[in-house]
Amino acid sequence: MKKLILGFCLIAMLASCGSKNEQWEYKVVKVAGHDAEIAADFGTLVFADQTAMLNKMGKEGWELVSAYTETGTAFPNFGNSEYVTGIRDNTRTAVVNFVFKRISDGKEEVKKPAKKK
Repeated sequence: MKKLILGFCLIAMLASCGSKNEQWEYKVVKVAGHDAEIAADFGTLVFADQTAMLNKMGKEGWELVSAYTETGTAFPNFGNSEYVTGIRDNTRTAVVNFVFKRISDGKEEVKKPAKKK
């Protein structure tokens, strides 16, 4: 029995030594909110249903690994005290970012640096 377990451990160790490190590529999809028609006075933003985009990314081999938001100022007063009245939150979620990854095929997408004028 000990020889069988030792043999299995040896085979598992040798099998793991031959594996190649996987290279990943990442993509961030930004989804910006738009003003809500119902609560526009309150600076609320709404975000469209992203089911179709998520399904498309999945079919292309992308896996959703994270999502995070970007916050923006909702009511800038630019020095005019009459612009915003009352007590309200001054920030809101402006953008939702979806982070995807998939195994790289080795053909990295190289972005050329912008030319300076």
